Formats: sequence, C-alpha cells, structure tokens
Amino acid sequence: MRQWRVTPAMCFLRDLGGATVLAESCDEGRQLAYGGIECEDDEQAVGALFEQRRQSDGWSNAELVDDESCLAERRRQVDLPAAAARAFQEMQIAPSEVNVQPPDGWTLVNVDTIAFTDREPRTVSTELFGIPVEIRAVVSNYSWDFGDGTMPLRTTDPGAPYPAHTIAHTYAEPGSATISLTTTWGGQFRLPGEPTWRDVPGEATTTSASGSLEILEARARLVEDLYGG
Repeated sequence: MRQWRVTPAMCFLRDLGGATVLAESCDEGRQLAYGGIECEDDEQAVGALFEQRRQSDGWSNAELVDDESCLAERRRQVDLPAAAARAFQEMQIAPSEVNVQPPDGWTLVNVDTIAFTDREPRTVSTELFGIPVEIRAVVSNYSWDFGDGTMPLRTTDPGAPYPAHTIAHTYAEPGSATISLTTTWGGQFRLPGEPTWRDVPGEATTTSASGSLEILEARARLVEDLYGG
C-alpha cells in the first residue's frame, strides 16, 4: 500500500455509468472550480489522502480515503502514526510455522509431545504520504491448541526443540490430533534512519496448524529369553 496527500483538484475524467471519477491531478481546463479550504491561524491545510494497493497485476486505481482538512501542530504529529496503523491492519502477515517433535507424524500416550515455532518479526516496506516507511508485525503472544479437547496453552514463549524445549503436551488417550497455533501480533513502524521502532495501536492474528498426528499407545510385551539368562 502507498499513500500521499495532495490538494484535491477534482476532475471529470469520464463518465462510468453515471459515476463521477475523481483524480488527484488533471489537465488545465478540466479542473472544477476550487478555492481550497480556510484554516485558523494556528492550523495548516493538508491535502486529501489518496491510497493505492498493490495487486497481482500492478497498483490499483487511486482512492480518496480522507478529505482535505485543517490540522493543528499536535494532529500533524500523529498523522503519520495513524496512517502506519492503517497500513499494519492491511498487512499480509505470514503465519507462524508449527514444528512438532517427534517429527514423523506420530507420538506416544503419556510421553511429552514437543511443539515450537519462531518469533521473527514480519516486515514490509511501503510509502506513506510519499515517505518511505517500514511496517512490521511483532509477536505479542501464542495460543497452542493440542487438539484433544484440553484448554489451549497461552504463552509468550515460542518454545524450542529438544532438549531445550519449553512447550510440551502429554496425550492421555490414543487417537489422532492436529496442533493448532494462533499468533497475536502487534504493529510497529519506523522512518528511514531511525534506530527505534514506534508502536501503533491495534492487533492482528494468524492461525496455522501441524499435520495430522497419530497418538499411539506403547505396550509392554514379555518375550522368551532364548539364551537362558
């Protein structure tokens, strides 16, 4: 997604089924009469906010998402974070991968089944008001559902593989299950050259799952000692 602000010189570009099409700029002679807006002495006029979204075949048509307005100094300072929050809500976040040990699609009753994932942030680069901005999603927490009717396990810990594992579940009955993971993400942004990320309001969630897991029951069996021990 990219956004920019310009004075909305509205144009009749063409008639699409009776709909008036607006543009952020147009040829001389096609502009509508427009005198701008009047603001108070301690305010500044800012252009209307236009937005385009990236699609599989290129950028979408420009869409007017916020009218021209008068902003005081305090509001101008929060204008970019508000746009960053909108960009975060539009962000396509890659779900967390569910890793399971034992790794071959089976586990045993009454034995720890280990689960873990990654906590790497998901980052995209975009433009807001013509300014390059990085938006990223960072993990807030995880909810692990082990698929056997027990309550989900909620944690901020992504877990780890054996032997340093911190997230494990013990199945009580044989059968099959799928481990599901819901990841909750928070949003952040930063401008070029800034060393620190700034938080934006709102959350997003992704869901992912393991493959089907067969839960087997180990049975003890007496065998004949062929060597007479």
